[in-house]
Amino acid sequence: MKRPLLVTIIGIIGIIGGIGQTIFGFVLFGLRNRESFLADAGIESGHAGIIAIVCIIVGILTVIFAVGLLAGNRVARGLLGISEVAQLALGVYAVATLDSARRPSAIGSIIGALIVLYFLFGTEKAKAFFAKS
Repeated sequence: MKRPLLVTIIGIIGIIGGIGQTIFGFVLFGLRNRESFLADAGIESGHAGIIAIVCIIVGILTVIFAVGLLAGNRVARGLLGISEVAQLALGVYAVATLDSARRPSAIGSIIGALIVLYFLFGTEKAKAFFAKS
């Protein structure tokens, strides 16, 4: 069966998003001891370091899973689903802990994760594609 367009789009967006999240994690890790940044973000250095490491790990895994997704790998689909649930949780955590200037980005992550989960597991074409792979 031909790969559904939405699966292709999710795979490409997953690769781009995973790279972006990894870069964000590295930037945050680099800023974790800068007092002006920590004051603006309203977080402590230890929390910034933990968030950064989680972002880096989730970003790298998202790229790996997205590449597998494009190949039609069911394991990659499941792992990408788990990764999106983790991203969803990270977004909820960010909404709860970051200041109001950074909440829109976290809300965007939540919405994006929900959309990806729906297109991977909620459409008949995606179910059929991965059932045959």
